[in-house]
Amino acid sequence: MFVASVLAFCCGIYLEAFYGVRLAPLLLAALAVTAALPFVARSSKAFALLLLAGFMLCGGARLAFIDLGRTAPEEDGSGQVYEGTVVESAAHLKVLALSAPSRLAGMRVVFFSNLDLPLSDRVRVFGALRPVVPGFKNPGSLSWKWLKRLEGVSYEVRGRVLSAVHGSDPIASMRRYFKENIERSGAPEADILKALTIGDRAAIPQEKNDLFLHTGTSHILAISGFNVGVISGFFFFIARAALRRIRRFRMSGKDRRYAALITIPFPLVFMLVAGAGVSVIRAAIMIAVFMLAIFLERERDFYNTAALAALAILLAYPHSLLTPSFQLTFMSLIFIVMLMRRTLPALARIKNRVALWSLSTVVSTAAATLGTTPIVLYYFYGINPFSVLHNLVTIPIMGVAATLLGLVGMTTHYGWPLLLAAGKITGVNLALLHALDFGYLYPLIRPSLSEMALYYAVLIALVHLNRRHVPALLICVLLPLSAVQAYADYRQRFNTDLGVFFIDVGQGNAALVEGPGGLRVLIDGGGYPNSDFDMGRQVIAPFLLYRKIRTIDYVVNTHPHADHTGGLPYVLRNFHVSRLVTGGLYPREQKSRELLEAAAAMGVERLIWKKGDGLLSGAFRMDVLHPGGPVAWDDPNNSALVLRIRHGEKAFLLPADIESNVEEKMVFSGLPLRSDVLEVPHHGSAASSSLPFIAAVRPGLAVVSVAGGHIKNLPSDEALGRYAALSIPVLRTDRQGCIEVRSDGRRITWRMYGGK
Repeated sequence: MFVASVLAFCCGIYLEAFYGVRLAPLLLAALAVTAALPFVARSSKAFALLLLAGFMLCGGARLAFIDLGRTAPEEDGSGQVYEGTVVESAAHLKVLALSAPSRLAGMRVVFFSNLDLPLSDRVRVFGALRPVVPGFKNPGSLSWKWLKRLEGVSYEVRGRVLSAVHGSDPIASMRRYFKENIERSGAPEADILKALTIGDRAAIPQEKNDLFLHTGTSHILAISGFNVGVISGFFFFIARAALRRIRRFRMSGKDRRYAALITIPFPLVFMLVAGAGVSVIRAAIMIAVFMLAIFLERERDFYNTAALAALAILLAYPHSLLTPSFQLTFMSLIFIVMLMRRTLPALARIKNRVALWSLSTVVSTAAATLGTTPIVLYYFYGINPFSVLHNLVTIPIMGVAATLLGLVGMTTHYGWPLLLAAGKITGVNLALLHALDFGYLYPLIRPSLSEMALYYAVLIALVHLNRRHVPALLICVLLPLSAVQAYADYRQRFNTDLGVFFIDVGQGNAALVEGPGGLRVLIDGGGYPNSDFDMGRQVIAPFLLYRKIRTIDYVVNTHPHADHTGGLPYVLRNFHVSRLVTGGLYPREQKSRELLEAAAAMGVERLIWKKGDGLLSGAFRMDVLHPGGPVAWDDPNNSALVLRIRHGEKAFLLPADIESNVEEKMVFSGLPLRSDVLEVPHHGSAASSSLPFIAAVRPGLAVVSVAGGHIKNLPSDEALGRYAALSIPVLRTDRQGCIEVRSDGRRITWRMYGGK
């Protein structure tokens, strides 16, 4: 019942996160449920249902309670000085706990900076305070800004650092001392040693991060349950060995219990040394709860112990439920215990300790892989089926040996030999991972929540197949449900309707066309000029995989501006693309050159379209309406491809970034412009969307792809006013997120996603 209650608590957090209910109604409902419990005590079923409802309401109320935090006052936009302490530090993002101005004392804010600002540093910033607004509201992806708001970080400071002073508290001094010892030692792979010991990953280059990701060993670098478990196991071993020397403990068999009790402070101290991030705190709480369970001789009651640890974590950090690290930690633990219990009788017959350790490691790693595969695919879109092999190498070498040597070596000036040894061991591990860097499957389609639930249900049923009624449940319920899910996925892939998704890419354009019979066309890919943000990797690819797309028939680049091209090179390099379509412009921008280089490298056929070209597939037709003659090299916007899509009786017009002079030429040329859905030209620029053009198209719906906030004065009030004058509804990606418009050839429907 306790496990079910914690699951109900989790459901409350989940529902509150996605649907949002005010705190007062939740508390009133929870009080009403509590008051009703004594009246239904005689009915066990009614009591259980009310108890679960109470836990669910409490879970929602715990997350809603965060919204009671301080609200920032209105700022005049002129900027001022903010002072705060760094409480979270990553390569590009810091979180500051403000101390000045005094009216904002205690508020946590996001601050973007590439400077090396360790935890506990006191920072002065001149800038402006703005709300954290979740970006890229597309289905299938969670915005980190949305997660930060759930955490209680609702504002960001934009500005420049005036000064930074090292923190003077003992923990900050200790961390700085450890970091200096690692750097001073001259140990190779010092960047990884700092990640393993003090949780500092800022200096690790991307290629090393990718190597760990591809081999399924990224968990080694994150200070989490594994690292804290290694430290706790080390001190537990020492404590138990010392207690066994005392005859009273050895004879009574209490050495194990009291060794667990002695071990509890060590993960808590390590938590502080490692920066006291949420993942480290979560791991320390888990280890402390499990050690307490050993002391109380309740460790065999694993599921209740795990539920208690989860409840303790969620009471402190309710937003953790929605983070991949929390989900991966608990699912790996559950499946390791589940499979180890099933295989324990066979393993117990093995007398050779080395063979026993090796097989136990293989079973536990395989169990963790099986238990976390859907979650890994859901968040990271790739997996390595050979990660068991990679972890067999990395866990003992880097996870245990290098970590322990690094921890001991960094505690003193004279520990440099141990740090050198740890660095060399880490270098050997990296060389082995480079040699074993194979088998990584990416990108893979993202499973839906229903598919994940079916996967876990089938897997648990297979593990417990010898239990009564489980075979019948598997054959009569789970396998038919799996078949229904597979058929639903097939219908989505090979439907007879037309679907056009206007993807939220900020100030840019990207549209996915899902034609009848599985035809897939990606038109433009968003992007930012002069930015290293990869729109393809961060936004376009997750959306395509959410739609279960790995093969694209046509990638169309309407014109070579970065806000239309930026995400396409990544798509060409990582998806199966049959053809790349461009206009006749020579690419002068870097992203456009990268696009053609990616097409050449991947062997993608390139087509140059002009007026009269297009494609035809049954009732689906895509025609190019512009340009018809020579393109203007100095005016890419007005030389962009204008596409008209027709399916049955309905049509969509996608005019890219053309302006009013081209619009008027198209109107007077007698082209078939009439369309039911219009993508607003040039993001709603005042120089586009002329009245004659809108009148010729006569759309029933207009969609504008824009970042909002009047960036570059887009969309302009003048352009929006013209649509309003003709009573044409306008949907905006900055407000409605990704916009899906569908047609069966006779009618138009649309759906707006306010993704999280």
